[in-house]
Amino acid sequence: MAVVGLGNRLAAVRNKFRLSQEEMSQRLGISRSAYQNYERGQRDLTAQLLLVIYEEFDVDPLWMLEGDTETGKSRHHEEAAIAYRRIGIAVERRIIERGLTVTPEKKWDAIEFLFDEALNADTLGPETEGPDTTRIDSILRLVS
Repeated sequence: MAVVGLGNRLAAVRNKFRLSQEEMSQRLGISRSAYQNYERGQRDLTAQLLLVIYEEFDVDPLWMLEGDTETGKSRHHEEAAIAYRRIGIAVERRIIERGLTVTPEKKWDAIEFLFDEALNADTLGPETEGPDTTRIDSILRLVS
C-alpha cells in the first residue's frame, strides 16, 4: 500500500538540499532507478531508508510518512517543542516570582525533569499550559 504524498515529500527533501536524483540516491546508498521509484510513489520507503533520511537530512520520519506539516518536522515534534518552551518559561517565571537563586544547571535539570514527566504522561498537546506552580515549586526544592 503506497503512502500518499511520500514521493512528493522525498522530492521536497532532495530539492531543499539542491541535490539531483543521482546525488540523492548516492547519499541514500541506493541505485538511481530505485530512488526514482520511491520519488514517483511506486514503492514505499523501507524503515532503513527512513532512518538514513533522518540521519543524513535531519528529517522527521513521522513527517515523511504523515506529511502533516510543511516544515519537515511532524506535528508531534512541534508540540514537544512548544511544550518544552512553555515549561521553561513557567520555571523561569516561578524562580523570579519566588526570588530564588538557582544555578543554570539546576534550572535546566528542573525543566528537563518536568518535560520528561509531561512526555511520560503524554500531556504535550497544544492546549496544555504547562505544569502548575505547586509542581514547579516541588521540583525546584529537589534541585536547589
